[in-house]
Amino acid sequence: MINLMQGDCLELMKSMDSGSVDMILTSPPYNRKRNDKYNSYDDTKVDYLQFLTDITEEYLRVCSGNVFINIQKNYYNKVEVYKFIGRFSEKIIEVIVWEKTNPMPGTSIINAFEYIFVLSNHNKSLKANKTYTKNIFKTNVNSNNPYRKQHRAVMNIEVPRHLINCFATDGFTIMDPMMGVGTTGVAAKEAGMNFVGIEISEDYFDIAKKRIDEA
Repeated sequence: MINLMQGDCLELMKSMDSGSVDMILTSPPYNRKRNDKYNSYDDTKVDYLQFLTDITEEYLRVCSGNVFINIQKNYYNKVEVYKFIGRFSEKIIEVIVWEKTNPMPGTSIINAFEYIFVLSNHNKSLKANKTYTKNIFKTNVNSNNPYRKQHRAVMNIEVPRHLINCFATDGFTIMDPMMGVGTTGVAAKEAGMNFVGIEISEDYFDIAKKRIDEA
């Protein structure tokens, strides 16, 4: 089952039943203030912490299992990210580190990792499908991104593949409420999972639909 919706995820999720998906795997905009990653979306938020809070509360309502939220701490959003950790400290059951083998160079400390916060209303800890699953993994940045002219922040597909392989169960319904150009949907379909995807940008939605249909 593949269900793709175009629109504001916060509004569309309000029509969804509580606990109607098994796993959420998503990466919200990072609020870089430069708006230099998307040609069809303005990622700047006046109150980024409130934005993260509102969507996360709705994620926790519609998800019966674990919510995986990928956020990179940067110069512009670090205070809000740290406040987010405190605000949801009772719901965060694990923090996974995604280490990037080819991060963007810089003149100060290179930002070589991203957080994947795992939250749940129901689970007290994160259980993996196999023993010796670490809470850190490595991939490169998606330097061969074919959509870079439209969307410069496309996730390496190895990230959702890894998380689905480690933490999803056959028959799961996986949702990405900010699916961008559909990377999580492609990985979910490859794994034989059900997928629900929401994307606010019509341009990105069209790309995602085509990618997932062809996967």
